Amino acid sequence: MTSRRRAGAARRFDLARAIGLVSTVLGASSLAAGGLSAQAPRLEVDVNAARIRYDTLGALTAPSVSGLAEWQRPTFLGRLAGGLTGFEEAGWSSQLRADLAGWVSPTRSVSSLRLELAGTGAYTRHSDGFDSWLTKADARAHLVGRGLGAWGGVGLAAARSSFDPEALTGWIPTAGAWAELGSVRATLSYLHTLLGGEQYPEADLVVTASRGPLDLTAYAGLRRSTSESSVFDDEWGGVTAAIWLHDHAAVLVSGGRYSSSVLQGLPGGDFFSVGIRLTPRRSRPIPPRVRAPIVFTVERVRSGGLTLRVPDASRVEIAGDWNGWQLEALEPAGGGEWIVPGSLEPGVYQFNLRVDGERWIVPEGVPQLEGSYGDRVGLLVISNEE
Repeated sequence: MTSRRRAGAARRFDLARAIGLVSTVLGASSLAAGGLSAQAPRLEVDVNAARIRYDTLGALTAPSVSGLAEWQRPTFLGRLAGGLTGFEEAGWSSQLRADLAGWVSPTRSVSSLRLELAGTGAYTRHSDGFDSWLTKADARAHLVGRGLGAWGGVGLAAARSSFDPEALTGWIPTAGAWAELGSVRATLSYLHTLLGGEQYPEADLVVTASRGPLDLTAYAGLRRSTSESSVFDDEWGGVTAAIWLHDHAAVLVSGGRYSSSVLQGLPGGDFFSVGIRLTPRRSRPIPPRVRAPIVFTVERVRSGGLTLRVPDASRVEIAGDWNGWQLEALEPAGGGEWIVPGSLEPGVYQFNLRVDGERWIVPEGVPQLEGSYGDRVGLLVISNEE
């Protein structure tokens, strides 16, 4: 069955997989690392021109347009991505993918432990009528510390294309670890796909860095088959860079090799892509942090002199551990500043802000740390002393 699917895939290929590779790798890293950043939702539109050389076909040049929307809450992540790619001779390919993840901390006494349920659905269709779909459900347990984390779990995946008489299903045990230092995060993961009596162990490494106007990601992976057939043995790697011209636009440059797909039977290939990203606001892959806490006096808080900067917001609410994480509206102070409630007593508090009733953030310039659920929260220190 594997060789038949591979032969069929040589005649039907998915260019959108190559163009969307880096966002897919980053998405998997974000879900697995268990360290959501409390940032604004991501809303992005990318326009690219790509050159791809497939393992089973000659080189192709094609334009594409893709979009991504991502919503984050302290215990929830939702992501929706889609793309349209133009082929030579007026052909086209469209792709849609959705990811959902939610987690809980089973006990406050072990706040570093977090349980996650996640699901993925993807669909691809070509202008000649060929289509394929994939679904995947995951259950994982995370251990999250300050700048470090690890996880283990298992996934169940199913996929079918126009070449398959019925859907293929496989179990995918997985484990991994991540570490974050300053503006650099590294994620190492291991997958062991079990499909139709065959096994495909796979290791992936993703390193992300963000500094100034540059967001940089490098990835590498290796897969081997334990059966006599080595048709899906593969190595891959690449780099993508986003160079931000301002907060609403970036130049994208990507290159490398993307892997073949075991479940969908699609070939791998080498690619180079150049494009532009448009967005209402830049979303950093690793939010900025302040190393040392800032101590505010209780007199300043009670006088209304303690403000948080949230520009371009019409409504800001604060929730923290001082009131059981109940939302409380902040008063505007002008110039994008919002006044912290004057009722706070001296102490060390964790908090998040909700902006315009939809996005949760920690404002830039405020110290951050991992909260009870592994999410990032702001740190507010109020003292009686001057």
